[in-house]
Amino acid sequence: MGNAAKKKNKKKKPLRRAQRWQSRVLPMAGKMLVPLIAIIVMGLMFSALQAVGHGLRVVLALAIIAGMLLFLFSEGLNRGAEDAAASRSYVSLSAKGMKLDEKDDAMCYHPLKALCAVMAVFIVPLALACVVALTAKGYTYSLQDLPTWLTESYGMREDVMGPLGAYTAQQGMAAQDWLRLIVRLFVMNYINLFDDPLTTGFIIDRLSPLFILSYPAVYMIGYLRGPASNRKLEKMNRRAKKVAVRKAEKRSLAEELTGAQTQVHYGHKKEEHKKKVLI
Repeated sequence: MGNAAKKKNKKKKPLRRAQRWQSRVLPMAGKMLVPLIAIIVMGLMFSALQAVGHGLRVVLALAIIAGMLLFLFSEGLNRGAEDAAASRSYVSLSAKGMKLDEKDDAMCYHPLKALCAVMAVFIVPLALACVVALTAKGYTYSLQDLPTWLTESYGMREDVMGPLGAYTAQQGMAAQDWLRLIVRLFVMNYINLFDDPLTTGFIIDRLSPLFILSYPAVYMIGYLRGPASNRKLEKMNRRAKKVAVRKAEKRSLAEELTGAQTQVHYGHKKEEHKKKVLI
């Protein structure tokens, strides 16, 4: 009971944070381009879900979104665990008197390092989404062709067909439309949650910043959970090592009791006993 209480009351040592982590931002951001490309490709691949029924489309869209977010969370978790391991290794080597350089320090854990890396990748689409959200307008009218009865009856009258021709005129792509097109590449997975993207375009535009922000947010959550994951992994490794040592001791004891001529030592080394030669 006393040992258990001491273990509970034992304070965990604070994790060392990197002092000069700026040099690691660009390499981390480069690795983040892979999830970014995957988001765009997955959105384009599953854009055809608009032809599926609404209920099934929502279920499939949620599954795809959950998969992408889980992938980003896993990326952040692995990166955070590796940086935490580097921090603990830095402290251990420093305590032994070894000289460590700036590169070793940059590999250590620091939340700002991950935040700058992930925002370097998502800051541009997030900024464009904010512009689209602030300038979004509600759905008003969709251009359609004039009915046949109208064109056949008044097709020869310029005073009628001239003004009505404005309704069939094709409008070019404005700057706002190009921005919306770029933003839609990053939120295509979320668009499948809506019944009619044309009539709900205003809502999609307004929610686009939140949709894009979800990607770096889950990555950062995973990175912040990295030290806990690293502690859990080290604890499991220590337990596995103890179990291996106990098995080796039991095997050595069994060999001694059975009269074996070999003895297993720690580290799984075997030494043969030298036989005495009688002269």
